[in-house]
Amino acid sequence: MSLRDTATNLARELLQKTTKTPHQKTILFVGSRSVGKTTLINRFLDRNDPAKKTLTLDYTFARKTSSHSLTKDICHIWELGGGALFTSVLVNGNSFTSYGPLSVVLMLDLSELGQLWNCMESLLDSIKRSLSLANQQIDELAQRICDDHPDRPFMDPFPTPLVIIGGKYDIFQEYEPEKRKIVCRCLRYISHVLCATLLFYSSKDAALVKRVKDVLNHHAFDAPLLKTTCQDYNKAVCVPCGSDLFESIEGVRTVTKHSLDKMRNFYTTHFPQDESKASSTILEDPNPVNDPNFREPLIDALRRQKDEELERYCLEMERREKRSL
Repeated sequence: MSLRDTATNLARELLQKTTKTPHQKTILFVGSRSVGKTTLINRFLDRNDPAKKTLTLDYTFARKTSSHSLTKDICHIWELGGGALFTSVLVNGNSFTSYGPLSVVLMLDLSELGQLWNCMESLLDSIKRSLSLANQQIDELAQRICDDHPDRPFMDPFPTPLVIIGGKYDIFQEYEPEKRKIVCRCLRYISHVLCATLLFYSSKDAALVKRVKDVLNHHAFDAPLLKTTCQDYNKAVCVPCGSDLFESIEGVRTVTKHSLDKMRNFYTTHFPQDESKASSTILEDPNPVNDPNFREPLIDALRRQKDEELERYCLEMERREKRSL
């Protein structure tokens, strides 16, 4: 083979690598209102932008140079705002899986224990109803649990990889020990049943931020699995998918068919859910006109012009009514 032929072949191989279709994945962020989902996404993307209020559904993406080619892999990032108020937009879950495997990040507010369970249950139910996974994704589901895991027959894995993040841990860690113990037990139980990864997080703790970023990098770009494990309720809990045991959570060796209803009753007995507070947020305007985070000079000018025209019209109609009397 001539030197020219060798160079041509090398150039062709390089071209094939550079034109290779990038791997794509999707992460859907859902969770409690104002728990810090947008701030976490900005941290993951290494952005210093001030967090804006998410209006229903927001989109961004992350790119990272692939280890197996010169292309940049892509992670599509969707964020659902409003807690559990706007789950109707998740009606077509297939739109989230059309660009590759989907992972769900559920972020719960540890400072609002009286709303945590209802928010979690509503969001998980809505996502589960909206998803219709392809066969290859269902096959990947089984790989999240080792065949020899003693709890495998009693688990009910979520339809897609799930990460449960307890946000505002800096507030939660100041609670009395018994409260922390109950919350940790319940969330470990739910995470284990659903075969989810559980970890507590605070944007004010650099170590916890790094830990969450490592988990997100795994789901976005196949980075190594998180190896850190902490089940101590006196510390920031971190329990990777499949690493827990019902015996460790409940303190009994007898394994029976586990039900989420059992843990729901246990949690809500200690932390009654505040239905009135959750429903009152429905009346809140999700798109305030005067919010400085969403200023658009051209649109705002047109809006002011229309408001002035409407005011003049109302005044004119009022004068006409007075004349007719």
